[in-house]
Amino acid sequence: MATGAQLELEEQVRKILATDVMRSQIDQVAQLYRADPQAAHPAGAATVDSSAKAIGAAAAQYAVTGDPDRPAFMWTVAPSHRFADKPMPASGYGIENPDNVYRQSAISGDSAYEIRGRLGKGGPLELHLEFRDAIPGTTSFTAEGGGIVGSISSENLQTTDDGDFVITVDSRPADGRPNHIRIPPGKTSRALARDLIDDWSSQGPAPLEIRRISGPPAAPQRDTDTLAARSAEILSQIAPFWVKYFNTYYYSQEPNTIRAVRERPGGRGVSTGGWFRLRDDQALTFTVDPLGARSLGVQLSDPWGAAYEYRRRTSSLNTSQATPNPDGTYTFVISEKDPGIDNWLDPDGHGSGMIALRWQSFPAERSKPLDRALRDVAVVDVADLASTRDSGAATVSPSERDTQRSQRQAAFDRRMTATR
Repeated sequence: MATGAQLELEEQVRKILATDVMRSQIDQVAQLYRADPQAAHPAGAATVDSSAKAIGAAAAQYAVTGDPDRPAFMWTVAPSHRFADKPMPASGYGIENPDNVYRQSAISGDSAYEIRGRLGKGGPLELHLEFRDAIPGTTSFTAEGGGIVGSISSENLQTTDDGDFVITVDSRPADGRPNHIRIPPGKTSRALARDLIDDWSSQGPAPLEIRRISGPPAAPQRDTDTLAARSAEILSQIAPFWVKYFNTYYYSQEPNTIRAVRERPGGRGVSTGGWFRLRDDQALTFTVDPLGARSLGVQLSDPWGAAYEYRRRTSSLNTSQATPNPDGTYTFVISEKDPGIDNWLDPDGHGSGMIALRWQSFPAERSKPLDRALRDVAVVDVADLASTRDSGAATVSPSERDTQRSQRQAAFDRRMTATR
């Protein structure tokens, strides 16, 4: 992930976050959060500042990748990390999926582009490229945050025998070109790449680069002050959008419930979500059917949508990490403290937050109907989980949990630095 372009763009982000205009806008986001009902509860109050800073970093990432004359894929919506011994703050928001590697770049309908990459051994379970009409959350209020103008997934890509591929992107028809995406003329769009990493210990993101091959003369590069102003503008749009989004689609329902599963556009599988608020002596349990998907993942976030720590902690689990029931379903447990059950979703010591469930990479036909996806959602006393352990649920000792966490951290770090 530490490409030359990544290092250069991260340096720009650091400069933007140090400006007065961006610090002020992040403070305004924190004020927005504190005025929301979720801030009246301990988890919401405790995570206001960290989440405001994270979505602020994400806004800066949108700004520095917003030049369609100089496209470059940047790893975004990511945990804090260090490349070339320089720290990069967390930029997660919108209940980011730890199983995804998110990369993005701006493109223009007045230019033509090539996206080159490689699939194969050691690559992602699935690569999905989505082309949007704007930064999600800056235009219409929809469940997907805006309009999708095109998409293509690894299962549909034409590749060489070695797995190499080229995607062409411009405003003209394909005219026989394979792997072509047509975007609106005269407008700036966003190219978003998602690598689905199901097995963190063996899979990694696909090598990917974008190049502008024709177009009008390039506009002058923007300086830090201009980029900071643009970052603040983006943040002033996306932060209120996500507050409204979560209040509309999550907090409008009762706590400790999960809504019905829905299809996602662009061939991105199905998803659902909910939110939890638990006492320290309570746990939320639920059972999920994979429905034949090659990947099923469950993620927890704080009340503002920033994922709870997942590099080491099990605030997310997928079907490569969790232990199945004898019938092939998966039962998960959310509680503040470790209940000694293998499939524990760890909220980092917090009693509330949001839950996202994502089924991705389906075969041609699902094996079961959607109404079989989610079963048996219940709040139970932590003390009663002993019966769950006695019934045969996979359990872990404190030392085994430490080992699980160490292995998880090593696997995540490997996927960040793996080269192919």
